Amino acid sequence: MDDGLVRAKPHLEQRHAAPGIGGFQMGFGVFFVCWIAAAAVALALGRDTSWDLRNYHHYNAYALMEGRWEIDLAPAGAHSFLHPGLDLPFYLLTQSPLNAWPQLVSVLQAGYAGLLAFLTIALANLACHGSAERVTIASALAACFGLTGAATLPEIGSTYNDIQIGCLVLGALIALLLAAGADELQEPSRAARLRFLAGSLGGCAVGLKLTAAIFPPALLLAAALAVCGGAASRAWAVALLAMGGALGFALTYGPWGWFLWVRFGNPFGPFFNNIFHSPLFPSTGQRDLRFLPDNLAEALYYPFIWARRSEGVVLEPPLADARFAIGLTALLLVMLLGAWRWLYRNDRPQRAWAGDQAAERSERVAARAVRVVLAFTLASYVAWLAAFSILRYAVPIEVLLGVAVWAAARELLLASGPSAGWVLPAGWWRGGAALCVATALTICMVVTEYPAHPREPFRWEREPQGSAVLAVKHHNLPEDSLVLMLGPAVSFVAPSMDGIGVRFVGAPNPEWAGAADNPASYTARVLQAVRSHTGPAFVLLEDADLYDREAADLLQVEFDRASCRPVPNNLTRVVELCRWR
Repeated sequence: MDDGLVRAKPHLEQRHAAPGIGGFQMGFGVFFVCWIAAAAVALALGRDTSWDLRNYHHYNAYALMEGRWEIDLAPAGAHSFLHPGLDLPFYLLTQSPLNAWPQLVSVLQAGYAGLLAFLTIALANLACHGSAERVTIASALAACFGLTGAATLPEIGSTYNDIQIGCLVLGALIALLLAAGADELQEPSRAARLRFLAGSLGGCAVGLKLTAAIFPPALLLAAALAVCGGAASRAWAVALLAMGGALGFALTYGPWGWFLWVRFGNPFGPFFNNIFHSPLFPSTGQRDLRFLPDNLAEALYYPFIWARRSEGVVLEPPLADARFAIGLTALLLVMLLGAWRWLYRNDRPQRAWAGDQAAERSERVAARAVRVVLAFTLASYVAWLAAFSILRYAVPIEVLLGVAVWAAARELLLASGPSAGWVLPAGWWRGGAALCVATALTICMVVTEYPAHPREPFRWEREPQGSAVLAVKHHNLPEDSLVLMLGPAVSFVAPSMDGIGVRFVGAPNPEWAGAADNPASYTARVLQAVRSHTGPAFVLLEDADLYDREAADLLQVEFDRASCRPVPNNLTRVVELCRWR
């Protein structure tokens, strides 16, 4: 690279610095504030006792660390086959002395949300004023709009792992925007590294949680839009992103996929078996279709359904949140007003925001960031809506909705700006746009009803009493015992069942385990293990009156109600261990 160009770059950056941005420097101090705020929310919400934690988040990590895959048969059902990587940090915390300090563990878990908030602010900085390193009132408000949404805020401090995925996806988006800045500064090597990094982060997100597969197509679109150059440059940017994505996915999911492939003939267990056709599982995709819109008309106004109080629309618990309705409406408004202003740019030059053609570099960066963020948001939302429409998986979309609100406010102010002859300072609309975002945020905070994910106080007043992240009373079982999980979400108890040769078996469901009359199915494997067992046998369930009776009949399992004994724990109020006849 030419030395004169290198020496000129600091001057170029200084000459095109954004005028009058204000605010303060992003850095560790901002991240610390984000973490403290997230920790305060986590402590207010309480200790996570979610169904997913009880069902598989704890057991999957335990099975991996303790080598249970050669012994047990899917105690958590189909969820037993999901990648345990994101569950390992929490599991290791529960196996350490910190398990006796649940508040501290919640604060540590809230660090993920603190990082997500920091990255969201950085993206809002780029979109609002073109400098990721300066946070202003406007960018902070735009970030808070989405961060306080019904998908994101209730997950803080929990084990759902969607916030960690949000960190990876937003990190990829920031890398793409920084790569575009490197293009503008004629730094092709740095731009290439950033695009490869963006792809790697996106690939890691998918590898660690398969529901993140909706984001790589949106990242590809963002990569193409963020490039400063022609068709060849865009193709190279997309190729770099794809190569990085393949590497990230291979590194994170490759070992786990190979592990499953060797044992079950499908690198995803029962999932995507319509592609891999393992004889153990039905040839279906195992999609959760409960929350998808019923038709195209409903899909078009779907966000307005859960803007009011609804139940079972995008989540099981009741909720109300207008952020998606407001944010997506604002996004469409930006598109319409942008097209209108472009069409009339010659007749009303005083109302045209220079954007990509602006003299100030900060305005060009901001224009590009808005375009990329909004394109990513819209593409991700469409993919999310078509794939599963489960609100928890939309965290990376929700946190960016404030950028759309800010951009729409800017467009409206510019479209209705003063006529020719008026002279106003540059950026006169910034205060008005920030006020619009603050108003929208206030309205949403007033009308939002957050979903009540299962939480409990940090101090458990029932048995086992005391403070702990996860506490289960240990049971000593006879040698070579078989424990059948007939109740839903009870596999978290498995690590507390002590005994030589103890084996845990999950109740097979034909939807994922295949038919019992198919000798090659996973159900047949479970049947053989249960019916051939000659040692002591137990069933584990949440309530002796509520259990999987269909599976019990299939396996010919009967248990004596008088033999049932409670398994005291601090995640749920009723778990019983019963002797099986």
